[in-house]
Amino acid sequence: VLLLFKILFGVSYRTIASATNDLKIYQALDMKRAPCYKTIQNTMQYLNEGFLSKINRLLVPSNIALGGIDSTGMKTHQKGAWVVIRFRKSQRKRDFKKIHIFVDLVSKKIIYCVMMKVTASDSKQLKKILRRCKWIKVEIILGDKGYDTRECFNEITGFGSIPGIKVRENASTKSRGSPSRRKAVLAQKKDMDKWKEKVQATMRCVVESIFSGTKRRFGEYLSSLRENYRRVEMWLRTILWNVLIYPR
Repeated sequence: VLLLFKILFGVSYRTIASATNDLKIYQALDMKRAPCYKTIQNTMQYLNEGFLSKINRLLVPSNIALGGIDSTGMKTHQKGAWVVIRFRKSQRKRDFKKIHIFVDLVSKKIIYCVMMKVTASDSKQLKKILRRCKWIKVEIILGDKGYDTRECFNEITGFGSIPGIKVRENASTKSRGSPSRRKAVLAQKKDMDKWKEKVQATMRCVVESIFSGTKRRFGEYLSSLRENYRRVEMWLRTILWNVLIYPR
């Protein structure tokens, strides 16, 4: 709970520990005394993606009509300005992480998320996400041109969903191992507006609005330094978004 408060208000471990003691928050949590900042920080090592994803599963519906998948970059540190001002030295290090999310475009809840290197391919992460979300049923899955591969179409079809991915303009009408992609190519070449209406392609922008909302609410950077702590922080942000921000 204290970790959720830390991320929600964007404060340090020392600040949340002080607030827990001064505001008597520990009494509301049925604790004998307020924990120190180190105790709160060490709690991160006992959490993992599997445990947090199971908690998040309780917050999202098991049957959705329209899903969407996309990725965005997250900064891993907020320092830089002081180094430039104080030491007159430019900050050369640019470290980012790529966050891939699978969302319910109707309720605007995040179903699953994955953090990878900034160079990671979008299409390869779709397979990983869908195979970890076998407990949910989705009618249509939308994605941008970054997911226009035969493997992605086959994965979505195998998941039991209809692919809502816009193909390249010069896409071949031959199946070459992916009948679902061939079907999408023919439908888009015949009547693009009709295809967009059928798969509700304009709803894909909801994913971008979720990225924008989470960055405005929780910040554009990950405060944790360790890789495993960053993954825990990512999932805590996801749970907070699903609990506090939506449904509206």
